[in-house]
Amino acid sequence: MELSRFYFRCTWCERVVSVDCSSEEVKAVIKVPCPLCNEVALRVMGRVEKSNIVRTSVKSICDERCTNAQGPHCSCECSQANHGTKKLISFDKIVGKLAVVNAEMLNNNEAHVQRIKRMAAAKNRIKVNVITFLNYKNRDVIAAVKQRGYNYEVWHKYDVYRKMLQKIDKIEDLKSIQRKINSLTGLIKQIGTGLDYLEALSLKKEQEVNVCH
Repeated sequence: MELSRFYFRCTWCERVVSVDCSSEEVKAVIKVPCPLCNEVALRVMGRVEKSNIVRTSVKSICDERCTNAQGPHCSCECSQANHGTKKLISFDKIVGKLAVVNAEMLNNNEAHVQRIKRMAAAKNRIKVNVITFLNYKNRDVIAAVKQRGYNYEVWHKYDVYRKMLQKIDKIEDLKSIQRKINSLTGLIKQIGTGLDYLEALSLKKEQEVNVCH
């Protein structure tokens, strides 16, 4: 089994750790508690190639409207070669350079860890609220796609929604919790108005109360 050096960052205390493992073992590593704060919150940064951190991803081999098509008509460049096949391909992307870890994170600095954990808890609450707001604003589009009752316009809106979810997820790759918080709160204006945001959170709270009762 071929081993590679993978880098992981804890989304709570931001401690960076490296592990020599196979690609298949990465899923097991992220279930291991962080050696600094003991939270199960490791996130894969990527594998090391020379001085770069590289991440392997998959994408549609062609336009997704083509590969996910339900009907026979194809107007893209593949000339029906990939039409309706749902084919995916893997590709490697450089996502960053190896960096020196903040020495403060390597020491048993309890005050620093507690402060970071408080900020991480706040960040996670904001992240949940932003995703709640995004789902609220796209509830009709999400329902239409689930029921397969959609046209190109609905699919386009759903694609924008998915890309926003990916953008929220990628915020975790930032190097400081404060930057993550700033980036997440900045997305609220991109999704809708402040009143819409409050309405989405209020509806979520009502649903939680109803579930409890």
